[in-house]
Amino acid sequence: MRNKHNSLTRRWLMLSASNMGLQLMGFAYRIALGRLAGAEGMGVSALAMQVYSVLYSVCVSGISVAVTGMSARVYVKRGVAGVDSVVRFALCVLMSLLLPLALGVLALREQIAADVLCDMRTADALWLIPICILLTGVENVMKSALFGMNRVKIASLSEFIEQTIRYSLVILLLLSFGIGEHRLSAFLIMLGMTLSEIFSVSFLTVSYMKALRTEKSRLCSQKVFSRMRFMAIAAPSVATSASATLLSSASTVVFPARLKKAGFSAESAVGMLGRISGMAEPLMCLPAAFVGALCAVLMPEISASHENGDIRCIRNRVRKAFLTAGAFGLLTAAVIPFAPRLCEILFSETLTPKLAALIGIKTIVGYFLAVTVSVMNGIYEHKRVLLNAVCGEALQFLLIWALTAMPALNVYGYMLGMIIGDGLRLAMNAAIIMRRTLKKRPSV
Repeated sequence: MRNKHNSLTRRWLMLSASNMGLQLMGFAYRIALGRLAGAEGMGVSALAMQVYSVLYSVCVSGISVAVTGMSARVYVKRGVAGVDSVVRFALCVLMSLLLPLALGVLALREQIAADVLCDMRTADALWLIPICILLTGVENVMKSALFGMNRVKIASLSEFIEQTIRYSLVILLLLSFGIGEHRLSAFLIMLGMTLSEIFSVSFLTVSYMKALRTEKSRLCSQKVFSRMRFMAIAAPSVATSASATLLSSASTVVFPARLKKAGFSAESAVGMLGRISGMAEPLMCLPAAFVGALCAVLMPEISASHENGDIRCIRNRVRKAFLTAGAFGLLTAAVIPFAPRLCEILFSETLTPKLAALIGIKTIVGYFLAVTVSVMNGIYEHKRVLLNAVCGEALQFLLIWALTAMPALNVYGYMLGMIIGDGLRLAMNAAIIMRRTLKKRPSV
């Protein structure tokens, strides 16, 4: 159960330390990846990852939100019996969603590569994506349940070891087989990612079963959670994640095509995608480790306070979360002037000051947006998260389509579209949070 020795700050600092280690390790990994696969190879991999992102959004993301929220709610009142019921039902939902989609990807991978991603070099990587999603889904259900039970240390340790295995495997595979061949590089990157998931699934499942045995005396026989309520959280969360990811992935996929309209060659357009998503954005996003950790521990706290009707606690958590996001936003802003030189030194790639500034602004907006989404999921505003996400991502896609093809804007138009779309979502989310937290008691 929650206690004074297991405070939100303590869990945040613990997860932040883990995330920061992962962020630095991931940054070093991307430097190695940039040198081994090149900007174009990373661009091909980024295109293949759009299929992964879509499957993840439909099968995993919304379920993880529901498991975290429901686990926190039932654990605070009924203990591990409720959490175990949530986990079992979530795994059934995961399998029912994944099976038809996995079969579709495997049967149509050539058509997806040619007609959707517009790059046949992604086809081989698509073989592995359904397997990777299955492992990732089980991992996330277990991890979300542990977060709901305040077992942050176990989840953090698992993530750290998994990423270490992933980065090591991918680099070894590229060094052994994949240098210079972009199709093979994309496949090997996905292979390393899939193999690393085997560890995390095993570790988290064992840890979860151990937690159930440890707290066996707290099991209760009464009905511990409502499946209808689980689906009331999961369904809009799945719809939110799926619609936002589909639009976001569409923006990523059309980006090289729209750059070609602006006068770029096919190779330089795909290379620009790799330069932004695989090099410049990770450089700017180093402080995101702290914001991501904050969001991970914030939602179960907000959920538990919402369950108990403690509006004052919710209001205080929200205020502190925004202040923390602002502090790390300032840290990101301080990196912007040095980003072009750092990109040249670390990746041997050029980055203009204007593009660095736009990527920095997008990153800062993303910090605040992530906080608002966590808060809204915690106060049971899943449907409004969906509506706001669709509005923001739709606007983003339209702006990217129009602005990126303009020769005078090209890649800058892409970044402007990203910033404006995320800014709209942030404004809409913040307005709802302000209105809800001014109430005397949140509605259930």
